[in-house]
Amino acid sequence: MMETGEDSDRHYNCPALPEIKAIIIGSKAEYKRSAADTIFGHNDCKVRKEIVKSEMKQRTNQNRSVTLVMTPGWWRSVTLAESAKYLKMEIMHSLRLCSSPHAFLLVINLHKPFTVMHLKSVVEHMEIFGEQIWNHTIVLLMYDNTDQRHADSKQLIERAGKELDIVIKKCGNRVHVFNYTDSKGINVEKLFREIENLVAQHEGQSFKIDSKLFEDMEEKRRNVKKQAEERSIQIKTKMQNLKEHLTEKFFPELRIVLMGGNIVGKTSVVNTILKIKQEKSVTRKCVMSEGEADKRKAILIDTPGWWPYASVKETSESVKQEIMSSVTMCSQGPHAVLLVLQSGVAFTEAQRRSVKEHMELLGRNVWKYCIVVFTRGDWTVTPTIEEHIESEEENLQWLINKCGNRYHVINYMEQDDREQVRELMEKVEMMARGNTDLLTPLDVVMEETDSGWGSKSDQDKLERGSFHLDPPYMHDYITKWLENTEIVTNYRSDLSEGISEDGTKNHDH
Repeated sequence: MMETGEDSDRHYNCPALPEIKAIIIGSKAEYKRSAADTIFGHNDCKVRKEIVKSEMKQRTNQNRSVTLVMTPGWWRSVTLAESAKYLKMEIMHSLRLCSSPHAFLLVINLHKPFTVMHLKSVVEHMEIFGEQIWNHTIVLLMYDNTDQRHADSKQLIERAGKELDIVIKKCGNRVHVFNYTDSKGINVEKLFREIENLVAQHEGQSFKIDSKLFEDMEEKRRNVKKQAEERSIQIKTKMQNLKEHLTEKFFPELRIVLMGGNIVGKTSVVNTILKIKQEKSVTRKCVMSEGEADKRKAILIDTPGWWPYASVKETSESVKQEIMSSVTMCSQGPHAVLLVLQSGVAFTEAQRRSVKEHMELLGRNVWKYCIVVFTRGDWTVTPTIEEHIESEEENLQWLINKCGNRYHVINYMEQDDREQVRELMEKVEMMARGNTDLLTPLDVVMEETDSGWGSKSDQDKLERGSFHLDPPYMHDYITKWLENTEIVTNYRSDLSEGISEDGTKNHDH
């Protein structure tokens, strides 16, 4: 019979701990902050951002000193290999804030389906700490139902499905279910006694990680930071030199094409630049939008996306034709091509090949007109975008270098987004000043007919990506991206409506 922290008849005979230390872990938008607030006995309704770096909170509760460390989350549907490399470092870095924790609290929201895909994601990300983590983990299942404040815990778990049951069993059936909008939704005393019982089972020993594994990860983290600082200095120096040596040239109009895979946020970039509100949907044909950006006319052309990992051969002819026709929508050709990527996720070799093939539909010289734009900067785990670039290593660094070290970050949660738009337009203008010509329709036609997609050279085939690169199961991948996009859309919608992370209305004006 499964026991839960709410209705268990388990007797606790272990001694009370004067101090309790726990690490709260889980995927994105699982209400980890709300779990911490409930444990501390708070009912905070303020709007809060997603956790992007490990955070520590300390309070006194139930006559105990309580230390909780909240970790950044991973996308619910992705494997460990698909998560940004820096995320793994940051999750493990939580042990620097809470060495030798008594327990890990794995937070899972009962309102979202827990599938085989999610099970795999949870297991892989949890085992960043090693397989022994399950012997030190308690599952916190969160739900909100105002009509069922005292819903039967066993029934809630059973309805969640067998995949969730597997996770609970891996944790030795240590599980608590509570209502995250009710300050009395969890019996905190029982949770503390469960943690104390867990410590007693391990004969008073807290969780210990392999010291070499931990130090190796911390060393890598330090190296990434150092390399990121060097890259940042190089970029600032380059920009300063360009400003000093390039001739002044005023552009009353900037023409820009946006490229990128499906669901990376191209339409959101258009909306941010032009300060408009277009409905977000999968773009199937080129869409031209005009407006004002940084006190000048801006013409933006949004193109259809491709599925990440897909080669050009796997992309439909209609999408390829639309991409190539984007250049013809500008009578004189665009000044810039913005390659939109989602920050905070891994950039693999398969994605590098996919991006290269699709970008070069506009010709091999497209890179001299290209700036990489990272979206969802507010969800990025790294303190700076340079740390994301350095931690992702050769694949993303290849792309950034191919674009002449030109990149920018769009943060959708920024209160005043005019400054980030101004900086982006400045980068576009500086690049346009440095180029002696524009990307024209003639360039695209010549590239297709003369250089050809059918070169006989094996090396050219390899570099062009003509060899088939097996992607993950495309159905699974599409499902993942749709789910993660829904998480972001709902989360941002909640914030815009003044709803807190825990689902309650924000009354703090």
